[in-house]
Amino acid sequence: MHNELTARQQDVLNALKKYMKENDGEAPSYRELGQELNWKSSSTVCGYLNKLKEAGYVTWREGRPRTLKVVKRRKKREAQLV
Repeated sequence: MHNELTARQQDVLNALKKYMKENDGEAPSYRELGQELNWKSSSTVCGYLNKLKEAGYVTWREGRPRTLKVVKRRKKREAQLV
């Protein structure tokens, strides 16, 4: 488990990795990821993904569906220099 993530954030990251592994690397929709987590609210999924993005664990192209990717987390200092 990553030390900086809450248990729920880690659950979301794990569910994302699992979904992508089972679907040949295809990113899930918010609804599909919510189904993996047994959550009904897509907005809750969105909120957690935004937190993971801020922390440097995922990225996506705004306005482009299914571009969500898990990335290796960079150190905060490196991320600020980019």
